Amino acid sequence: MATPFAESAQGVRRLHAAVVELEQSTRLLQLPPLDGREWYELLTRKLMPQLVGDPYIVAAVVGGTNIGKSVVFNHLAGCDASATSPLASGTKHPTCLVPKGFSQRHDLSAIFQGFVVKEWTEAAAPLQEVAEHRLFWRMIPELPENLLVLDTPDIDSDAEVNWHRADCIRHCADVLIAVLTQQKYNDAAVKQFFRKAAVEGKAVIVVFNQCQLPDDEQYWPLWLDTFCRETEIQPECVYLAPHDREAAENGRLPFFIREFPVPDEPSADLGDARDLSAELSQLRFDDIKYHTLQTSLSRLLDPQQGVPGYLDEVRLKSLDFQSAAELFSSNQLARIDDWPPVPNSLLVYHVRDWWREQREGFPRAVHNFYNTVGRGVVAPFRWARNHIAGEPTDPLEEYRRREWNTIVEAISRLYDGLTQLSQFGNALLQPRLEKVLAGKSREALLETLSTEYKALDLAEEMSQLVAAQMHTFRDDSPQMYAFLKRLDTVAAAARPMTSVVFFFAGGLPVGQAVSPLMGDAMTQAAVHIVGDIAGGTGAVVVGEAAVSGTSEGLRYLESKFRQLQAGFTARRVTWFSELLRAHLLGSLQEELQSAADLPHSDLFASVQAIIEDLRRQPVDVRG
Repeated sequence: MATPFAESAQGVRRLHAAVVELEQSTRLLQLPPLDGREWYELLTRKLMPQLVGDPYIVAAVVGGTNIGKSVVFNHLAGCDASATSPLASGTKHPTCLVPKGFSQRHDLSAIFQGFVVKEWTEAAAPLQEVAEHRLFWRMIPELPENLLVLDTPDIDSDAEVNWHRADCIRHCADVLIAVLTQQKYNDAAVKQFFRKAAVEGKAVIVVFNQCQLPDDEQYWPLWLDTFCRETEIQPECVYLAPHDREAAENGRLPFFIREFPVPDEPSADLGDARDLSAELSQLRFDDIKYHTLQTSLSRLLDPQQGVPGYLDEVRLKSLDFQSAAELFSSNQLARIDDWPPVPNSLLVYHVRDWWREQREGFPRAVHNFYNTVGRGVVAPFRWARNHIAGEPTDPLEEYRRREWNTIVEAISRLYDGLTQLSQFGNALLQPRLEKVLAGKSREALLETLSTEYKALDLAEEMSQLVAAQMHTFRDDSPQMYAFLKRLDTVAAAARPMTSVVFFFAGGLPVGQAVSPLMGDAMTQAAVHIVGDIAGGTGAVVVGEAAVSGTSEGLRYLESKFRQLQAGFTARRVTWFSELLRAHLLGSLQEELQSAADLPHSDLFASVQAIIEDLRRQPVDVRG
């Protein structure tokens, strides 16, 4: 079963994943990145690393120059981990002691973000003055398994690089062991460091070192009062350590706990010496861990400075995009209401062509033979008509001419609309539109479209559309399709007689309609119906009853034909829209709308829900 700590940690991990995904979706909003935001640094550097595995405490020993930090460090370590000296050590890089097996269970680089983590193999390594922010670690078997101890560079150093390292240490630590002396409790640099710690809500334990006991018993409350007032720190507890160099160098320095807040009449009794390591890892562990994680969560979920503030920022910026999207959409710049319809004769031709491909066996052989004969018979009459009236206009070329004129007119209207839109002064749209309208973009666009249009095979596109629609007709209306197939077979059997009768009885074929009529069952029962419908006559040679016995058959075929027309027009408009997107507008409108819709997205709502869950369920540090 998952422990309460693990269940609490899951909510933080979900929040981290959600805000990272949200940031990827908000790139269009051009907001400052998450990296560098205080709440995000807290989430990634503090909460995420420390909510993996079993809970532990990172205790950082901090203070000014030459105040005995190494003594406290060694006491926490339970061994002589750092050399002590009456002279300032000059430590440039923090060093961390970890319990046995900890480095195998946890990622030290994730815990101590901002540092290059290196194993501590040389005593002088932390003293090297290099620009790289390093943190050295060493395994100490004596350490409790839930305690990490940090020795740190002096926080009152003049070196600016130490200030950055001090900030990183403060972010990583759960509890700060503030080592103070009579000389250093009121130091300006020390107070500045702990003011930041107070703002961050850090747990702080104060150790007054080098005290002259019992003489300083009357003074340390004054020192502490000044320190707390100047920094607003409220320490978890206070310890006093006597000024005893020999005991410090031999690892026998005692630490005496004192009450805080300070009572009106403090006891004069020194009391028993305390083991700081045991106090942190056992007696005060839950309190410290709960304090640090709850403080971190409070800052993370702060309405103004935390994740909710970031969501408000997204929401506010999205309103600007909503305004721009509405402005762009309301002008309907690329709207085209008069796209030319495809000529009926072209669709009828492709429907007949598709039907011929469906024939098999006897009907296919008969129809192919008589169609060939029919074309030969009609050829002289077609020549005579063309000689008298002139060559007829190719319907496909006429359609191409009308369609290209529509494209040119649409481009002209589009550029006029974009020019007007760019003058509205919208901060989001104006720079994008000015870039689109710069130079000779209109001429270049028309030239590009002309090249692509000339290379376009409209006949093949029409054939593909008809084939797709007719296959759908065959699959969706199997009874109608089967009826037409039977009718086509009957017509093939009767074709020799009907061909002669219609030719001689009529004297001449009636235009080009007689050739398909002479035996093409699809023309008789479907395509010819469609052709008559398209011509507006509604006349059918074989009658409506031949299709279904009622007018429903006629209306059904008419609707299928209209679908072909509408489908082809939709494909042409889509083609034009895609070209505009590729060569002119890009994904501008979609980007604007996508950014405007972010506050209404499932991802945005998910982040809000996780925040509410974390507010209702505080982090539990118990196993």
